[in-house]
Amino acid sequence: MRRFALIATLLLAACGSPAPDGTPRSPRDVVVAADAAPGTVAESSWRRFANNVKVWAPGISLALRLGADAGLPTARVAGVQGGALQIAALPAAAAAELVPELEVLSAPDLFSSQAEADFILDHVLLDPYRALFAAQGLVLLDWIDDDWTDPQERRIYETGVIVANKGWFERLTPHDRDVFQQAYGSAGEARADHRAARSDGVRPEAPAPWSAATLEAQRTVVSRAGAEGPGIYDLIVRAKQDFAASSPAAGETTVPTR
Repeated sequence: MRRFALIATLLLAACGSPAPDGTPRSPRDVVVAADAAPGTVAESSWRRFANNVKVWAPGISLALRLGADAGLPTARVAGVQGGALQIAALPAAAAAELVPELEVLSAPDLFSSQAEADFILDHVLLDPYRALFAAQGLVLLDWIDDDWTDPQERRIYETGVIVANKGWFERLTPHDRDVFQQAYGSAGEARADHRAARSDGVRPEAPAPWSAATLEAQRTVVSRAGAEGPGIYDLIVRAKQDFAASSPAAGETTVPTR
């Protein structure tokens, strides 16, 4: 009897979290939940995601829950951490509840342009934030380009995230892991589509040096952005200098030495 119990345990571990009816779920049965109202750019992005998965990994059975079917962000967090969902899109506020260090990205005037933000998010910040999400049992797959806002002429950047259940993701083949990391494509089509659909956009303006007041406001945000927040802020400061040095368009950006 103990031998059969051991076999059952091993089978469950190999197959993944149970499906709603209690049967073991194959790692290739994937449920994805994301906010995306019908007819929006977000819906188009997620339909493209599903189509990419179908083409690149035809053995994957993917169920896409969008809009009202996706559930509230809190339900998505619980679902993806518990394994009922394999992948979920989380808005900025819900993601920051899990990883407070994401609040660093909302510091005023942190980024001087969308190009600079893209460079830093994609090439500098993915690894440190992936480590923080891993501590929550999740894999950070990609950013969702939410919006730039400009309250009182102070740039604020907000980004949602696409996360996967870590245990499920690690049971995938290397090929399938790569598929799910590339399928949404925020660094390409999805990001461009979201920005093209905005009616307000970001007013073009020359990058300005950080004033003492801006630095103080940034440090106030960073001070409450989790234990790793100050280190991430320092990474951003150094990355801004690297971006300015390598990009003629950003050459006028002035970043103080900390």
